[in-house]
Amino acid sequence: MSTMNSGQPVVGTPVQQSLASSGNAERWHAFLPPRPNRARSISCWGSALIAAIALPFIFPGTLGISVLTQICIAVTFALAFNMLLGGTGMLSFGHALYFGTGAYATAHFLNYFGEAVPVVLVPLVGGLAALLIGAFIALFTVRSGKVIFAMISLAVGQLAYSAATIMTGWSGGDEGIRLDPTQAAGWGIDFGSPLAVYFLVAAWAWLAALAMHTFTRTPLGRLMNATRDNAERMNFVGFDPVMIRGLALTLSAGFAGIAGALYALAFQVVTLDTLSIAQSTNGMLHTYIGGHTTFLGPVVGAVLITVISAHLSALTDAWSLYLGIFFVAIVVSMRRGLTGWLADLSRTGARVYRKGGAKCVVKQAAPGLFGGIAVCAGFIMAIEMTRSLLEGMGAPVGVSFGSVGTGFELDPHQATYWIFAALLFGAGVGIICKRHKKRN
Repeated sequence: MSTMNSGQPVVGTPVQQSLASSGNAERWHAFLPPRPNRARSISCWGSALIAAIALPFIFPGTLGISVLTQICIAVTFALAFNMLLGGTGMLSFGHALYFGTGAYATAHFLNYFGEAVPVVLVPLVGGLAALLIGAFIALFTVRSGKVIFAMISLAVGQLAYSAATIMTGWSGGDEGIRLDPTQAAGWGIDFGSPLAVYFLVAAWAWLAALAMHTFTRTPLGRLMNATRDNAERMNFVGFDPVMIRGLALTLSAGFAGIAGALYALAFQVVTLDTLSIAQSTNGMLHTYIGGHTTFLGPVVGAVLITVISAHLSALTDAWSLYLGIFFVAIVVSMRRGLTGWLADLSRTGARVYRKGGAKCVVKQAAPGLFGGIAVCAGFIMAIEMTRSLLEGMGAPVGVSFGSVGTGFELDPHQATYWIFAALLFGAGVGIICKRHKKRN
């Protein structure tokens, strides 16, 4: 405790005491992170909960509930992935290890001890199992740099996948391990219904997201961000970056295990795919596309990619190619992901609107919008006609617009369609380049 010039005692940290003693007591809050708006936070989380409850009634049916369930699982896993990437700047290529551990732990626990524990608490088993695995792996993976950590995580993840293919008694091999949530104590709830399973998954996804968001505002969450920005300075002021990164990896693994447990309960079968590199890639895609610099970014990426994958896969076999190109375009042109790009776009639009009104906003946005549509249309036409020549023996490609009931066919044997696709693509690229030159 120290005393100001006026003789009043000052209580607080040394930084606060120093600022107060120098006559700047009213300004020391500027050196601290902004305080969260509790009313806004409560309204946002309440709105998210209400939306999760209402969505299965807005999109009823087997497909709608299945997609919503996949979204909840993808959001939980993406947020867990970003706890490590966005929190400490460490990229993991082996996060499927924790996802798969949570899924397999849940399956085996339900099969052997299902009647002892209510099914609504079973995700804790998957989270705890993954938490222990993450704590063990953190002992020898977080001591090196970020690039080395990424390589070690890839090696450990592939090692676990290879071990699972050999240990068929534990993993079930290609057939996987089946489980039945209805055999566990359900507190009077029939979890044989897809709607009941969705509500269980959605409730856990909401709780996990709330816990991870709350964690970002704790002292440890702030230390993780500081370690990400400058680990050497953190070490200089007395905090161990290795310990902070290890705790971040452990907690991230635990939440990823909860996502794996939700996967097991939702699909009632756990296969080797939960441990594969493809699962880790999904988390990375969702995080980078949505934006790893904000908490909402992975949520946006998970929702968008899950919906696109569910519907685009029914339209074309080349959907994975489009998804990969979309990811490359986001990483190259939008370094902060879609959420960062939308934030910049909204600020730019507001500034243009203040200067010239709505007409000026439309004038500025129209070239980029039409150019992007032309590039996408020309590229998709070329890809679909090429796929038809390679796989479909040159059969015409049907293009329909379900909302208006019209459509047409692209014949890959006619040069007119190829020329039209090339003109569309070239015109779009030209419009975008011209707009970019004007801005610079």
